Amino acid sequence: MSSKSLHMKILLWGWAVMLCSLMLTFWFYYETVSDELISSSRQNTTRLMKYVSWKVSHSPEIPGSSFFQKEVTTLGSQLGIRITYIKNGKVLADSDVKESRLPELDDHSNRPEIIAAEASGTGKNIRYSKTLQTRMLYVAQTMGNDGELIRLAMPYSVIGERLERVKIHFSILIFLIAAGTAITLKFIGNRTTAAVKEVSDTARAIGEGDYDKRIRVIPGGEYQMMADSINTMAHKIQDHIHIIEDQRNQLDAMFENMKEGIMVLNPEGKIESVNNSMMEIAPQSQSYKGRMPLEVLTRHEIQDTVDNILKHKNKKTSASLILDLQDGRSMNVTVCPYEDHKNRRKLILVFHDISEVRRVEKVLRDFVSNASHQLRTPLTSIKGYSETLIDNPPENKKILKQFLGTILDNANHMSKVITGMFALARSEYSGKKLRTKPTDLQKCITLSVSNLSAQAAKKKITITKGSVPEVRVTGTSEGLTQIFDNLIENGIKYAPENSKIMVQAKLEDGFVVTSISDEGPGIAETDKERIFERFFKLDENAVENGSSGLGLALCRSLVRNFNGDIWVKSPIDADTETGSSFCVKLPVTDGS
Repeated sequence: MSSKSLHMKILLWGWAVMLCSLMLTFWFYYETVSDELISSSRQNTTRLMKYVSWKVSHSPEIPGSSFFQKEVTTLGSQLGIRITYIKNGKVLADSDVKESRLPELDDHSNRPEIIAAEASGTGKNIRYSKTLQTRMLYVAQTMGNDGELIRLAMPYSVIGERLERVKIHFSILIFLIAAGTAITLKFIGNRTTAAVKEVSDTARAIGEGDYDKRIRVIPGGEYQMMADSINTMAHKIQDHIHIIEDQRNQLDAMFENMKEGIMVLNPEGKIESVNNSMMEIAPQSQSYKGRMPLEVLTRHEIQDTVDNILKHKNKKTSASLILDLQDGRSMNVTVCPYEDHKNRRKLILVFHDISEVRRVEKVLRDFVSNASHQLRTPLTSIKGYSETLIDNPPENKKILKQFLGTILDNANHMSKVITGMFALARSEYSGKKLRTKPTDLQKCITLSVSNLSAQAAKKKITITKGSVPEVRVTGTSEGLTQIFDNLIENGIKYAPENSKIMVQAKLEDGFVVTSISDEGPGIAETDKERIFERFFKLDENAVENGSSGLGLALCRSLVRNFNGDIWVKSPIDADTETGSSFCVKLPVTDGS
């Protein structure tokens, strides 16, 4: 059987099933409409019953009289229904029967609607009326306790006519649908073969990599399911291709923009690709492809590591080594093996610049060395004088007091160095997480001036507090007081006798700049930045003036923790080239 014949057979069966479905639908619809029309007629009759009952019950005429018969006849004519007034089965009035024929009417007590009304108050029934020669819908209702009832009747032919019209209309509709369906099925049959061919062509195109190809003509049925499956498959494959492309682009972006140098080697150990950072590390790697790492980096350590990993293919562990390049940089090189889709071993070399780490390590070593030096000198002095006092104690009390004073001065110097080191370490450690709060600047300056007034008086130095705005700055009371204590004490230390130190502040664009100015010898241009380094001292006589070389370093660390800045202006007097002014810039805050 040909494909076209099979399709036509399937379509004909579908047409037959559809017609049967339409017939069943018509039967169900006809029964439903019939029931609804009858129910609607009964409801209308019930509403009329209420009106007629009210009208008859308020009639001044006596049931059974000619006037009452006339009134019932008039009311039935106006409403278009038959009204019957019954008492104990006898008809006393009827709108569709002449008064002279009323005695001839049968006893109505055996009528179904009458029996139902006497039992429950109301009754309904549909049957053929011999009197009116047609089917009627009857509705009866009791009017009292004396066996009186009123009954309404309307022709059932009205409902029948409506149902007949429904039959005719639906029959015409079925005929039109059957004819239209036959034409449509003929048309669909002609398209089915073309649709199957399109499905086949689309599947073949997708298999060959054309993922934008879709099935556009879909007759329906099984073809719809097949077409949806193929289109969904193509859509998912296309999404996966896009995801792979996005991931590749992300990896390319990461590969090219990483700070670490990346070098990829093929299974033969030759360079396959490098990123931009690798070209900065080794500019000669620009023409890298197909060359050995030794040719680019001229370091046998890397080549030996690469050869060793490629030789032992069963081991998947990576290797790490540190290289010192000719330009002074230090690199931590990690060699990682991986396998490609063909299970071939390749290598990735990651070059991480650790020059800064090594610089920090050197700074730490220098710090330990400086700290040791700062403590060794006073410690040697203390030890020497102590041994002298033990071995040859001087009899002269003045000399003894001088020895003990020297020991005390060196001990105080050591204590100051250690205290400064702890304060600086604590400041730098907490600087990343220090919780600041709005702090009264004027109060902190006043406290520092008060703390150091006695020390300044020993050198006959006057500390003058100038104009200081009443503002709150970012910081802590303890930290700000420590900053101003160190700066004022530094001024006292280097200022000559009978001089003065000026402390003042002014507002500048959301910041307040506090300056502590002295009349000391001034600071050389080359030393203005170095004075904030640890253990740097302008005065080499450290023990005598009690300097630990950490005060200004601590000030800078605290100021930076408070999001501020510190610097020195020197000299203040251009003519004499003397005097220094240390400036502290802190942000103003409105908090309380």
